[in-house]
Amino acid sequence: MREIEILIVDDGSTDDTVELVRKSAATDPRVRLLVRENGGVGAARNTGIAAASGEFIAPLDADDLWDPPKLAQQLQCMLRMGKRTGLVYCWSRRIDENGVHLGSYYPFTVEGEARRAMILRNIVANASVPLFRASALRNAGMYLTRAEQGGAQGCEDWDLSMRVAENWNVGLVRDELVGYRQSTTCMSSAAGGMSRSFQMVINRARQRNPDLPPSIFRWASGHFYSYLVAKSYCVGDYRGCLLAARRAIAADPLMACNRHLHAMAFKSLVWLSCPPRLAARRAAQPRPGPPNVKAGPLPRTTLLARVQARRWASTIAQP
Repeated sequence: MREIEILIVDDGSTDDTVELVRKSAATDPRVRLLVRENGGVGAARNTGIAAASGEFIAPLDADDLWDPPKLAQQLQCMLRMGKRTGLVYCWSRRIDENGVHLGSYYPFTVEGEARRAMILRNIVANASVPLFRASALRNAGMYLTRAEQGGAQGCEDWDLSMRVAENWNVGLVRDELVGYRQSTTCMSSAAGGMSRSFQMVINRARQRNPDLPPSIFRWASGHFYSYLVAKSYCVGDYRGCLLAARRAIAADPLMACNRHLHAMAFKSLVWLSCPPRLAARRAAQPRPGPPNVKAGPLPRTTLLARVQARRWASTIAQP
């Protein structure tokens, strides 16, 4: 693609990123380097958006991957759906540090009016997925920064997608075109910061959407904290796992029927009660990869899954 600008934001890196980008920029006029002090992912993305001159903007985090046809297919979708479309997403897959495929996210199929669906679940899945219309971002505002979230971060991409969906239509390319990298040190595995970021985001959404039933926000909280249960257990944060389980059930008592949540919470209790020597041995063991947690409604095989599916259907069916 020739009619494209590639803005690389160096957010206080300590490696040779600047040198490598400058070499690329010397031979490719599409590449521009923007250097700033470290301010977190939201501030870095905002720096790129502010410098962008194009009609469409697509963020890509440093550790994620795009498949070659990603931008072209999303742009075709955006143009086909018309000027009232402010965001086009696609499906994505989880990959490990070496690029090995770990599993796919639930393939949401919501298009058009998506406000309710976007609040209930993060249908976009991660920050490297969307293609935005620049005018939609000017209307919705920028990403929340780490400073604005009191030092937390992790859900600012969901927050921005919500704000766009509140006033614009949403499009979808039904293909897996993004590799979302997972590791035990990635930002989404920092349960404490993710929890604080989510609480700010869901509170903001509730204030902006007073016409929506409170149940949507409670269900969204139950889903999110159930997700944090698995993330916390995976990285050995057993206290965080128990706290997330308590918050999930407090937000949505239906989550008490989640067998996986119970299993991870019970195992966390066991490890926390172990003698220090055994706990240290456990901590030294290689961690398993992130759990294969789907980001959408579960197959209709349990009471929990059937109730969630009915909730989902009733939510997206309303304007």
